[in-house]
Amino acid sequence: MKIIMNEKGYSLILTMLIFLLFTVLSVSVLTVALSGVKRNQTSEDYVQARELANKGIEHITSQIQSDLKNELGEEGITRSEFITKLNTILNRYKDEVNSVHNTGATGEYRVYIRNIENVIENGEENPLKKKITFLSRGFVDGKEKTVISEVEIGAQSFLETLHYALGANKLCKTPNACIPGEGNMFLHGGVSITGDMKVDGNLIITNRGYAYLSDAFLSGEKWIASVYPSILPTQGKANANLLLGGNIFTFNHTPPYGQHITTSNFGSSYTKLTDRIDDAFYNRQAPVIVKRQPIRDDIQIPAQKSIFYYKHNSPGVTIIKANNRLISNQNRPNDKVYASHDECFLWCNEYIFTGNNLFKSFATAGSLTIRNLDNQFKQTTFKEGAYIEKDLTIGNEWSDSYNPNNYDKIRVDGPIFVNGDLTIRGADAEFNSIMYVMGNVTIEYSRINGLGQNGSLIIFAKGNINIRNNSVNQDEPSNIKGFFYSEQALEMFGVGSNIRIEGGISARRIVLNAIRGRASDRYFEGAQRITNNDYFEGAQNQIGKLSRLQIIYDPEIINTYADIKSREPVIKNLDPPKIINRDIE
Repeated sequence: MKIIMNEKGYSLILTMLIFLLFTVLSVSVLTVALSGVKRNQTSEDYVQARELANKGIEHITSQIQSDLKNELGEEGITRSEFITKLNTILNRYKDEVNSVHNTGATGEYRVYIRNIENVIENGEENPLKKKITFLSRGFVDGKEKTVISEVEIGAQSFLETLHYALGANKLCKTPNACIPGEGNMFLHGGVSITGDMKVDGNLIITNRGYAYLSDAFLSGEKWIASVYPSILPTQGKANANLLLGGNIFTFNHTPPYGQHITTSNFGSSYTKLTDRIDDAFYNRQAPVIVKRQPIRDDIQIPAQKSIFYYKHNSPGVTIIKANNRLISNQNRPNDKVYASHDECFLWCNEYIFTGNNLFKSFATAGSLTIRNLDNQFKQTTFKEGAYIEKDLTIGNEWSDSYNPNNYDKIRVDGPIFVNGDLTIRGADAEFNSIMYVMGNVTIEYSRINGLGQNGSLIIFAKGNINIRNNSVNQDEPSNIKGFFYSEQALEMFGVGSNIRIEGGISARRIVLNAIRGRASDRYFEGAQRITNNDYFEGAQNQIGKLSRLQIIYDPEIINTYADIKSREPVIKNLDPPKIINRDIE
């Protein structure tokens, strides 16, 4: 019996020990679980606090933009007024005592401006922009997160597109909005480039230039043997850069030209050379490839209209009558001028400038032609800009001469908005002007230089840009100093033509055709005969010769843009806030 009782006692003790062990384990597991829940809750609180701090940055940035837009109104304000308003509004949120505070269901945030700095662009201060350092704190259940963000706010920043000799841009956001060949650049033959290139799509290269030639027996599309394009760095740089969004292809067949330049599907007849780019450039001197996502400039060409537009009955307008179409030698530096007429027959709303003309600003509901029949330069100046409702023609629109001595000698100074097409033809012109053009741009039979030390012609066009028929079969090129931007396609020929551009070009699709050396309508030693009237330098002889299409980047174009832009009478548009840096503490 004692043995049995002892066994029962041991069983009881063992049962109690097991129960105690499981109790301890259960408590431990529960403690760990509760601790994990608490840690997860704490982590979630910090995440929510960080999100609230970021919302604080978005809130105050949006509020400042709204304050500035309210000050601009529909009519805009002057530059000096904008600078004053910008500083006043920013100081309204500066320092912690002026924090923007918001409390919601999950927590709260407090945000303010900790520091305001000047913005330096291209080595110079832009007084219309400021770099703002925001400090924002988010609070959730006693937990706190701090976000410090640097943001640029203001107007009139420099454009990305102005930094490149060539830029092919992808502007469409959906496939249906793209133009054929969107973002692609075609370099056919011996094109010469000095400066960096930006290609958002693909770069397509060949050692032949294209031309459509007319002949009684041999007319049609012709691919002319040449050399590969060349690219050199600007002064002070070791290499030119190529910012490439897609790939590099070469080809040696003769595709139908129209189909070729509008395709985005480069199949087996094209050779991909992205990994051995040296083979695609003259003397195997290739640029350095930089891969990145495309940056889209928001130039808003139509929005510029409101800056220059006014009517005959707008406040402060002086009306000048031009019943015979001619407006000559007007000296009105303080007048806001509107061109009109009492009566007309065949040439209604078509005005012609002759002589020297100076206006504070100018507008017309018609078209305008600027001519000069004298042998001395004549100048047209718009101190605060001009608005042309229809077309603008500069020079002799009937000219077909390749001799600059036969061109109209014209100088143009000041910004211009053209609601129609722009034609520069038969002009030996000097420009210091930004032109916003809603239609197409054609430049032919002309020579263009800058007006003054740093003057240039900068064109932003909604339509196509065609630069052609300049110095055809001539050994000396037509010099064109300017920057040309198209929201459609830009096509240029340096096969028969001979063109030297100092500045740059940018478009949604760029096609350049060129050879090196001579071109003529008759045979010369070493020539390759294409038709009975078209002879070009032989391919081997082109080595070492100058290109008939030279694009040379001019770094002064950015300063020129800023200088001319500053003459626009009012600020009407804000740049989107630009985040420079963001840190989480």
